[in-house]
Parts: sequence; structure tokens; C-alpha cells
Amino acid sequence: MSTALAASTVVLLLAGCVGQSSSEPSASTPPASPSRPSVTSSAPASPSADGVSESEAVSLVEDYLTAFQEERFADAYTLLSEGAQSIAGPAERFADTAVGGFVRVDDATGYLGTDGVITAGPGPVDGVVLVTAVADRHADAWIVRDTPEGPRIDDAGVPLTGQSPYEWVNPASGPEDIRDVTPVDPTAPAAIVFADRGDGAEDGASLVGDPDQIVAYIGTTEVTASAAASESQRRWDIALDSVVPSADVQPLTVAWRVSDDIDVWRTSTTPLYTG
Repeated sequence: MSTALAASTVVLLLAGCVGQSSSEPSASTPPASPSRPSVTSSAPASPSADGVSESEAVSLVEDYLTAFQEERFADAYTLLSEGAQSIAGPAERFADTAVGGFVRVDDATGYLGTDGVITAGPGPVDGVVLVTAVADRHADAWIVRDTPEGPRIDDAGVPLTGQSPYEWVNPASGPEDIRDVTPVDPTAPAAIVFADRGDGAEDGASLVGDPDQIVAYIGTTEVTASAAASESQRRWDIALDSVVPSADVQPLTVAWRVSDDIDVWRTSTTPLYTG
């Protein structure tokens, strides 16, 4: 299928998460919280413009993950931005879908464990922080920003209904609800594709968006992405020039604004490693 390269090159950012499948949590009492993970920052812990500081953002994400680990979903819900809550629905619905659509309990435990690494860096706009987490072959990322209610997390979750409107094709980890894990092909750009909105994706447009600009990160380092469109999909190629082949996992994240009507960033993250 022929494609036409878009005239502009865009910067990327990550939202949602793709990781290796974990078993669903049991109803038993959750385990005691492990030691805090190592936490790094790409810059000193100073406010990002007039917004939240990186240290505040990391602390908020740790609280968010701890709430999932302890299955306190109502508490996790209160840490979401108003825009993220509008996508998630009422708190009761969030509690029903939180593990499958937001953060798995096992993943939260891994990120907070001794082998987990949580890192913060500048986000896609001033006053916004990107926080990433890695443990084993799992990776995730969140946008943290200041709001009238204080620092809050943009986590729009994984689209739970119908065919996923986007998926990773390099690495070939697929849609986020599959959460497959596979090495990246370092000879080609990393890539994520979005289904055309006219191809049965209208129902999810207001919740997922149809981005004409995205921001991409490897870890917390912003990298560029090039857009290519066809009749059936929009593809974003992410340069891997700065990636050194390694079995160590880095989070590969893209982020985009959902719409002008919903004040929230959506991200998608996949583990990046070369085998």
C-alpha cells in the first residue's frame, strides 16, 4: 500500500502502556508494599516552568501505583485529572475496569519493588512532567501536571471496547489490551499506527482522538517522529538513531492531546529492547 509522507516532522510523547501479560489479582489481601524503587530525574527537582516539580510528580505516581497495588481503586481515582476521570467514567466504573484498563496489580508491585526504576523528565509542554516506570519486561508512563485541584495524573487507560484504534508495529507488541512483548527491530524505525477514524473508529474518537501531532520519548529523552498517512491508517515512525542495542528495557512512549474538548493527554508506552 502506498503512503504519502506528511509535510511536517512531529515530536513524540507516550501514554498508556504495553507490557507482558500478568495474571489477574486475587481477592485475597494484597502483599505488603516492597521497598521503594530507584528514582532518577533527568533534571534537578525544580518546578517545571510554573507547574509541578519532577520530585512531586514521582511522589504522586508512587502514590497512584501503591493504591493499585493495595487495590484501593477509589484512592487511585482521586489522583486522576478531571479530564482523565471524564474518560474513565464514574469512580464505581473505574474500580471495575482499573486492573485491566489502567494498571495491573502485579505491574504496580514490580515498579515499586527493588528492581523497579521510576524516572521523571520534562513533558511535552511547559509545566508538565513525564514519569516513566520500568521493571523486568514491563514499562509504563504517565503525564503529571498542575491543575486547580493540585498535581494530578493524566491516565486515560486502555481503550476497552471494540477494536483498538492504535497499535505498535515495531516493536510488534500490538494493541495495549494485548500487552505482548517482543524485541524491536533496530534496522527500522519504531512505529505506532492509528486506524482511520472513518473505518469504524468513530465511537472511540472522543476518547482516543485522531492525533495529527504526537510527542515521543525514549526513556525521558524526547525524540522525533515522522507521520505517514494512507487511506486506512496513520503511521508514526520514531527514530532509533540514539538507541544502543541492549537487552535492557527502556520505555518507548508517545503522547498526544485527545481533543480540544477534553483536557487530557493520552499516552501509549511499550517496552523497548533489542533482544
